[in-house]
Amino acid sequence: MMIKVNKHLVGGFDWMVFGSACGLMAIGFFFIWSAASQACAFRQLVFMGIGFGLFFGLLVLDYMQIVRQAYILYIVFIVALIAVLFLGGTIRGTRRWFDLGVVNFQPSEFIKIVLVLALAKYLMYKDNYKRFSILMISLAFAILPMALIFMQPDLGTGLILLPIFFAMVFVTGARIKHFLLLIPMGFVTLPLLWFFLLRDYQRARVIGFLWPSETQDWGAAYHRLQSLIAIGSGCVLGQGWKQGVQTQLNRLPEPHTDFVFAVIAEEWGFLRTFGVILLFLAFILGTLGIAYRTRDPVGRLVLIGLVAMFTSQIFVNMAMVLGVAPITGINLPFVSYGGSSLISSLLALSLIINVGIRDKIILTRRGFR
Repeated sequence: MMIKVNKHLVGGFDWMVFGSACGLMAIGFFFIWSAASQACAFRQLVFMGIGFGLFFGLLVLDYMQIVRQAYILYIVFIVALIAVLFLGGTIRGTRRWFDLGVVNFQPSEFIKIVLVLALAKYLMYKDNYKRFSILMISLAFAILPMALIFMQPDLGTGLILLPIFFAMVFVTGARIKHFLLLIPMGFVTLPLLWFFLLRDYQRARVIGFLWPSETQDWGAAYHRLQSLIAIGSGCVLGQGWKQGVQTQLNRLPEPHTDFVFAVIAEEWGFLRTFGVILLFLAFILGTLGIAYRTRDPVGRLVLIGLVAMFTSQIFVNMAMVLGVAPITGINLPFVSYGGSSLISSLLALSLIINVGIRDKIILTRRGFR
């Protein structure tokens, strides 16, 4: 029996999704080396080892077992987000991490996945998805961790929770008119966000992006300018690995984390950087393919949430680097340096593969609400 199950799992393994993620991690390794140091790149290898250990460990479990624990996980990570505001280490004026020695644990990276699981459990078993009350309770699931993340402060990661919410409630059949009712609510909360949650440097970045001539802070526009110079100097074929002027002369800020895509563009040029975009596209389309094939509505809902998470991160990071969005400080999945970011991405990848290898109708196991 065990051999039969193992053959089924191996046969359902989506190699395109897994292979594209591995290709992105390999590219990330070399450009972290170029942008930072060999030591930094090999620390990323340690994070990969931890991440792959958790990846295969999670793969052993049926994803339905994980979804059953979604509310418990949600509470645990809400408590962690509160605790990090008081007990977390301070880096550049922000409190986002617990120092665990080998790796800094950033709860906000993992709450994105936990939100997907919690919404999947909540939405799947409601009798009427089209009631406005269901939409508002689902929104509360996202708003609570988002507010706590904003307080760290971490605008970029907090905003990623909104696309997850919208994508998941949309595919469950929420009414368009209910979505439209959220628009004035959003406008009402904007002053609260602007005056009470955003720090001065974050407001300066937004002003520097929308009205460059109005900002008096050169630093607010510096990141954007240096990123555009790096990308433009890469031209078609690039300047060569470890040969990028902006990168190697330390003119590009945060080159191994938030702006690693600019490093790739400078040193690899347009053609090979387009290959990186194709890898991301293969990863997203492959995940959507699993969602289309699966016959389990809970699994499909989990996949839609994870696709929204990855797609929004990729889009915001690239838009930020290309100067068409404000600087929000968000990592490029699988590529940027960072233990929590990489490990959480591998956990999300494990859930994606998990749904794919257990592609079957599970009607006899719906014993939880």
